[in-house]
Formats: sequence, structure tokens, C-alpha cells
Amino acid sequence: MRVFVCVDQKDGLLFNNRRPSRDRVVIEDIEKMSDGQDIAMSEYSAKLFEGYDHVVVTENFKDYENVFSEQADLKELAWDELIVYRWDKVYPSDVKLDVDLSSLNLKDVSTLQGYSHDTILKEVYVR
Repeated sequence: MRVFVCVDQKDGLLFNNRRPSRDRVVIEDIEKMSDGQDIAMSEYSAKLFEGYDHVVVTENFKDYENVFSEQADLKELAWDELIVYRWDKVYPSDVKLDVDLSSLNLKDVSTLQGYSHDTILKEVYVR
């Protein structure tokens, strides 16, 4: 399973049950990486992917190869690849990424030129 998440510079995911930021370049990259396969996500997240044909709205991610998560407990998922899109700012957050990235193998780091962010780091981790 491949999981996609977006975090700020301090691994913040949400503030007051809302995403702190978004960028259409990230959504385009996730669609490209999914290569026409379904992407499982919550109803809240599906709004980001309007117009994409392979969105599956569900709270049960276990049977999907690609998952976009803004709210799920990643420790409960059997993933082998974690794609982290890191905003170039620190936003207020009350929900943090629940995975210790230092315990994973960093496979690749690249930079995306965002639409609403100057720079977005794309970090690919494997277990």
C-alpha cells in the first residue's frame, strides 16, 4: 500500500479539523503516481480531487493500493511506501503525523514548484 500525506514543516496535518493548506500541483502529482488506479480517501479529502475518475470515498483503506490520508491513523494501516508532501511553511496544527519518519528509509526527495507554494518537498519513505 502507498499512502500520500501533506504536512507542514513540523509534521502538522490538521488544525481544528481542517487542512492548513492545499496545492493543485500536489493533487496532480498524486494522480500521476497513481497511474489510473483507484485512490481511497475520506469524503472530506475527495473535494480536492473533483474531476478525477478514480476516487473511492471510504473510511476503510485496507483493500486499496493507493490512499490519500488527511485524518487516518497511519499506524493502523499496512503500508509499505509513504509519500510525504511537505509545505514550505509552519501552520497552526493540533493533529500531527503519527509516524516517526526517522525510523523509515528515505528513498527519494524531490522538489515540486507549487501553484500556491514556492517549494513543496516530496519525500518518499519505505519501511
